[in-house]
Amino acid sequence: MTDNLFFESVLLTPEELKIAIDEGDRRQTFNQSHGVKGRGGAPERGDRSRKINVEGAIGEYAVARYLNMTKDVFKEYKPVPGSFDLPPNIDVKTPASHNRRLVIWLNDNPKKIFVLATYEGKEVRLHGWTYGDRVMKDCFIEDPIGRGPRYYVPKSVLEPMILLKSFLIDLGYSK
Repeated sequence: MTDNLFFESVLLTPEELKIAIDEGDRRQTFNQSHGVKGRGGAPERGDRSRKINVEGAIGEYAVARYLNMTKDVFKEYKPVPGSFDLPPNIDVKTPASHNRRLVIWLNDNPKKIFVLATYEGKEVRLHGWTYGDRVMKDCFIEDPIGRGPRYYVPKSVLEPMILLKSFLIDLGYSK
């Protein structure tokens, strides 16, 4: 049985990709110049750190485009603990491989909506979403890489993106 039951594929235009890459580079520059530490053992400088920032921005932009909310993306200038990527409370997680799971920090806000967007090659896949309080449970806690426990949520428990889009349209956030 596959863990990848459904996903929405998003191919960003060259212009959209540039916007996201520029935002990732801006974040990298800000973090380095202000001594912002990488979270959970992630590097704070260098190519790997830049890659993490750029991939995160690409995932956020792809979700914003899918939800028709690009005007609401990249609103924060500096990292703010507990903040969200898109209104009303959406946090996009973007690992760099389509076979990865949704990873949520133990101290994240369970009232957030978490979206799994993976980036590989030039394709962004939106695998689904969930409320934190639905999946922030002991059965999902793991520490597979030895850098501290986190919630590792399989794609099979995520809701389809079209349901999030519909929900946000009803609330007036999306078109």
